[in-house]
Amino acid sequence: MQKVRWLDQDCNKCGRQLNSWDARLSKTLAYKYPCCESCIAGEYDMSAERLRDRMENYFGMRPCQGL
Repeated sequence: MQKVRWLDQDCNKCGRQLNSWDARLSKTLAYKYPCCESCIAGEYDMSAERLRDRMENYFGMRPCQGL
């Protein structure tokens, strides 16, 4: 399992610093501009934990260690 890495990018919606998991989510969901996990979960009207479960079930993606 990968470890979390903080990136030199900010969320396009809320301005928080992005990490490697946020970048993977944004890329998988084909976002034009990367967003954080919280903003993505809010857009789909679900909790971050539920979004993580959904990503694991549909795409086989698991969050990085440390999240």
